[in-house]
Amino acid sequence: MNEQQAREAVIQYRDSSGKSQSEIAKELGISPGQLSAFISGTYKAPHTVIPKIESLLQKNESKRQAPQAPPFAETTVSRQVMDAIEYCHLQGKIGVIYGDAGIGKTMGIRRYCENNPMAILITVSPAFATMSGVNDLLSEQIGIREKNARRIYLEMVNRLKGSGRVIIIDEAQHLTKKTLEHLRSISDETGVGICFVGNEEVYSRLKGSGKADFAQIFSRIAIRRPVLLGSIKRVDLEKIFFGAGLDEETMDFLYKIAKTRYGIRGAVNTYVAAAALFGKVDSAAIVRVAREMNIG
Repeated sequence: MNEQQAREAVIQYRDSSGKSQSEIAKELGISPGQLSAFISGTYKAPHTVIPKIESLLQKNESKRQAPQAPPFAETTVSRQVMDAIEYCHLQGKIGVIYGDAGIGKTMGIRRYCENNPMAILITVSPAFATMSGVNDLLSEQIGIREKNARRIYLEMVNRLKGSGRVIIIDEAQHLTKKTLEHLRSISDETGVGICFVGNEEVYSRLKGSGKADFAQIFSRIAIRRPVLLGSIKRVDLEKIFFGAGLDEETMDFLYKIAKTRYGIRGAVNTYVAAAALFGKVDSAAIVRVAREMNIG
């Protein structure tokens, strides 16, 4: 690839992907200014950029050709998740969705947010479990630039009150007690619904083992929705893998995987790995991959 071909290729990639030059520069590992100069033909060392463009395009082509996970399909679990969030949204209440990992909670959340642009989704990690961490995540979503904690709270209340929005907090089991109370206060002040989503620990934390210091928030929980491995039905797997051309025996194996602690995520990962390794998905490929991944 010569300089002109590389320039045309990166322009075509920019236009077809809808990405900004800053985003593409980040993918290439160069500055936006360097990429701009390369595209305009004024960059003094184009030979250093061309291999990076070739590598990026090759990586994207390999990714495009690689087996992909099936598209979203509404399952029993995702429907339960979406219904619970909708209740919190419409009623302005606090709810909690809790249960096993890998069974479709996050997929249900994402679909709800796609269908409801006014929903606010934050995903909590241990690094953002504190009140200041959650404030940072919410401020980014709402567009608040304040740095003072008191001003952030006042601005948050002002923007959310009467907005008809809902706050969804994924991986909520990481939240501290102080943060939970902070979020309860936001809900009380604004009338905005909040839905906590996580594993079974999130419900235990909100319940507080009957401790009085958790009574304020636990008494506000209007809907409790446990979603467990037992909720997964075979028809859910049939929906997920609809159109994949799988025979009954293969579907049976995938369903068995989905009912283990690896859940639907484990079944999908096994399917994708089998397609990538063997070029086809049948019962023999599923069994082999499952054994290699120590699944089932």
